[in-house]
Amino acid sequence: MLAAPVSAPAQQRSEQDMVFENRQQGRVMPLRSIERRVVTQMRGYDYLGNPIYFESSNTYRMTFMRDGQVIRVEVDARSGRIRNRSDR
Repeated sequence: MLAAPVSAPAQQRSEQDMVFENRQQGRVMPLRSIERRVVTQMRGYDYLGNPIYFESSNTYRMTFMRDGQVIRVEVDARSGRIRNRSDR
């Protein structure tokens, strides 16, 4: 018997639950706080939104664009610090 595919909203809800639990336990800063901090540091870049949370590394991947180039930024979800950028 084949399992029915999981719809996008169900997958998204699962990620939201994961982030909520980690936030309640103090392992993750609020996303809006992280976005404010990182967007300020990325002056001159357009923030494309839709960050992705990776529980295994406790990071967010945020996507920016400048002059047609896409830049992915890996951010520590606990501290809000940039760990890595794809344009370096």
